[in-house]
Amino acid sequence: MSQLMAFYAKTDKRMLAGGAVAIVALLGGLTYWGLSGSDAVDLSDVADGTCVAKTEVPVSDEDYIIGDKKAPITLVEYLSQTCSHCAEFRREEVPKIEAAYVKTGLVRIVFRELHRNNVDVAASVLGRCLGRDAFLPFTDMLLEHQQVWMMREDRDIIAGLKEMARRAGMSSDDFDTCLKKQELATQLAKASAQDAKDYCISGTPTLLLNGKKLEGMATSYEKLDAAIKDELKKLGLPVPVSATPAPAEGAVTPATATEGAAVPAAEGETAPDDAPAQPVAPVADTPPAP
Repeated sequence: MSQLMAFYAKTDKRMLAGGAVAIVALLGGLTYWGLSGSDAVDLSDVADGTCVAKTEVPVSDEDYIIGDKKAPITLVEYLSQTCSHCAEFRREEVPKIEAAYVKTGLVRIVFRELHRNNVDVAASVLGRCLGRDAFLPFTDMLLEHQQVWMMREDRDIIAGLKEMARRAGMSSDDFDTCLKKQELATQLAKASAQDAKDYCISGTPTLLLNGKKLEGMATSYEKLDAAIKDELKKLGLPVPVSATPAPAEGAVTPATATEGAAVPAAEGETAPDDAPAQPVAPVADTPPAP
């Protein structure tokens, strides 16, 4: 087992189960991926509350954008693949935002990662190795099925990631090759840390609504709906009369709606490394053993 894979295999699952955490946890990831202390971004002002956030949030073609690129409102979504609150946000709130505002051309969602630990970095690298079109489906799959790959009885998170990547169409050899991309990992970790400093992000999920930071309870749909309507009024644009109701239980979510995404095998199921990706279907996650 490589040094990188051995590190992930030993990662304590309790560290990964929480939601919003202090962003200083990034520093461990930066160090592991080969950055020296002088290379890492100083996040002390984020941690002590003296950070002054930038109000301009540049968006480029390199970003992962959902919706009309010319939409008047930009909602930048900072999430972590190992954050349970982020998974809940993607499952419960994003479909409502998409229905009410993205599909009507009023809002574009820009997805960005905030790496809280080395597993986030690994998931980020794997998503990019799968290709641009597969990145968001793979990320949604990881968020939707955290209990499957993060809370394994054997606590082997790297094996969990490997299975999820295989279900997305990645071979075992490609998986091993991908996790050796140290330069890409370093680049992603440094960009994430810089964003945390630029926008004073102290946990996940955090949203930037046309540059204004929303976090914690402000990420609920009710709060977001009100904030988006206020922004539309400021821009002199028509405001929808009412919010879109929550989808019924069992309704399609971002993780299940994306064509070509993958679904993990049922417990005990095995498949060859070269097995094709399977269409997404709802999967009941297994809670961790006591």
